[in-house]
Amino acid sequence: MGKVKPKYLSICHDIRSKIQDGTYPVHEYLPDGTSLAKAYGVSLMTLKRALDLLVAEGYIIRRRGDGTLVRDWKVEQLPHLYSLKGTYYDYQDKLTSRVLKFEVTHPSSAVAEKLSLTEDDFVYEIIRLRILEGRPIIIEYTFMPIAVIPGLKRQHLERSIYEYITKELKRKVHSAFVKVSGVRPTKLEQTEMNLAETDFLMEIEQVGSLDNCRVFEYSISHHLPDVFDFETVMFNQ
Repeated sequence: MGKVKPKYLSICHDIRSKIQDGTYPVHEYLPDGTSLAKAYGVSLMTLKRALDLLVAEGYIIRRRGDGTLVRDWKVEQLPHLYSLKGTYYDYQDKLTSRVLKFEVTHPSSAVAEKLSLTEDDFVYEIIRLRILEGRPIIIEYTFMPIAVIPGLKRQHLERSIYEYITKELKRKVHSAFVKVSGVRPTKLEQTEMNLAETDFLMEIEQVGSLDNCRVFEYSISHHLPDVFDFETVMFNQ
């Protein structure tokens, strides 16, 4: 028997459909959170998870104390936060990957929460070293639900996971929540990237979603600062 879709995903789908068919018109406000939560029979926290996905997809704007506004989603594009196509597309043939770890395991409670899973579910645990013209520039720590990304193989890791998702699984990588910070290298990173313990790396923490609202990736990647490129678009909301 298949698993029941999480309630917040069903709510996300329903509200998105109502925005697209004009039930919730552009530049108009959604019903207040309490009313929506009551209508769907869920907690405010569950509703928030659904609305957070719609914010990331560019459908709505949430304003503290002023409600939730439907954006002009037909003309406005999702901000480019971090390369949703993956680093591979930034450098194409110049970038290679070395797989340091590829296992099937159960997620920790923290990872399970990020991926909207239980600790009994199965995930891929992946560590990849990304190498540009012979120089290690990025190390990636990634968790992906097997149920969402089935059939992943080492050959996909050595090229582009996102390419496998879009071309073979026929899914669209739609949006991501991204956090940027600075960190010192771990022992593994010092060894694999030829770094000193006092060196500095840029950290990208990312939770990625597909076009069906399913969370498919939780990853932390550490980048050499001199090849780190981060772009964003700021909207006056």
